[in-house]
Amino acid sequence: MRKPSPVRAGVARCNITPSVGIDLCGFAGRGISVGLGDDLYATALLLDDGRARVAVLHLDLIGVEGPWAEMACRLIARQGRLPAGNILLCCTHTHYGPTTHVNGKDPATSAESAYMAELKFKLAGAVEEARRKLGPVIASVGRSTSDIGVNRRERLPDGRIILGHNPEGPIDREVIVVRLDRPNGEALACLLNFAAHPVSQGGRSRLISPDFPGPAREVVEALTGATCLYLQGACGNINSVTMREGLDTPRTLGKRLGAAAVQAYETAQPASLAPLGIATREVALPAKSFSSLGEARRAVEELEAELASLTESRAHRSSVFWTNLRLTRARECLTSLEAGEPLPRVPGAVWAVAMGEIGLATGPGEIFCEIGLAVKRGSPLPHTMYVSNTNGSIGYVPVPEAYPEGGYEVSHASRVGPEAAGMLNDTALALLERAHARARRRAR
Repeated sequence: MRKPSPVRAGVARCNITPSVGIDLCGFAGRGISVGLGDDLYATALLLDDGRARVAVLHLDLIGVEGPWAEMACRLIARQGRLPAGNILLCCTHTHYGPTTHVNGKDPATSAESAYMAELKFKLAGAVEEARRKLGPVIASVGRSTSDIGVNRRERLPDGRIILGHNPEGPIDREVIVVRLDRPNGEALACLLNFAAHPVSQGGRSRLISPDFPGPAREVVEALTGATCLYLQGACGNINSVTMREGLDTPRTLGKRLGAAAVQAYETAQPASLAPLGIATREVALPAKSFSSLGEARRAVEELEAELASLTESRAHRSSVFWTNLRLTRARECLTSLEAGEPLPRVPGAVWAVAMGEIGLATGPGEIFCEIGLAVKRGSPLPHTMYVSNTNGSIGYVPVPEAYPEGGYEVSHASRVGPEAAGMLNDTALALLERAHARARRRAR
């Protein structure tokens, strides 16, 4: 029997499925949910080495706003008896869950606002339950690969980039599993880290569902007995390899990913889990703008004409939504260029956790896979997971070379300029170094 690490761990789970009829988030313009496919869950893992305590929560949600995350972490901190800055809210990024951006709507009249108001108490309760279950653990790390994702930035013959399949494009196929067992061999928990958008049911489905991360967890738990937390990797430009309405697709892809995770679990090798260290920093990222006044004016004119045409033809509300959003941002850019004043920077928080030989770095949105790969390669810790959509979301962070190519991630859904990728990469690596150094100092 291996000697346990000085780290204690506890795990707990709660059901966070909303009521049918709540607005869905992930594909603009779908409307309300019409049924339940599979339940949504939040799972809390609490780690304590006697000097530091860290909580990692996985949530079957598309993402949460930064201010809400800060408020929720303050409540969770009181229940879990740890600093609010030591709590990671890691969203799986399912596109079949409730709208989480409620913008101050009244919980008495808004189902989405009422859901978010209750959710923070559920998360706090899960961490409290995990705290009461703290006990010694042994850690192992395993790796495998999965083919359920594909780079989605497909180039058409005319040069346009669409959301399609680009089998030759960059991708991270690595499945990383961190296995935690009690000293007597009893399975406790495992962290499953993989990068792919949970969009396998396509853009029309209106069933509440965690998509493929749910079935993947079920496979892992059924075959290992460990409670599984799915930590979404840098999936900004990676889609599910299959997208077809209905629950068969996510269940098939989830089983395939789950099988790969079980292989990693069963071949995992011992790794130290102590000491713990954590570091965080808010980064002020440059906002995306135009290169000249002329370009900004042309963009505003073209988008105004496009919006008028869509409105006159009574186009689908998703088309109207995106055009309106792009027009609003273009007007803001034009105003800033006319005034000679830069747009306000976009704040994004980055976390790094050092757990012995294991590292975890986060990104505040939908991060391109190249960024996650670079952080994993450059990490001072031999086993590093990159986790996106954590403690808030600022939208897409593409790599610099994607900006001249265009495409949805750049033209529609990114708020930041091409420098943002490098800034997030450098910050994550610096914080991993700092968290690792803090952990070593605590161990002396």
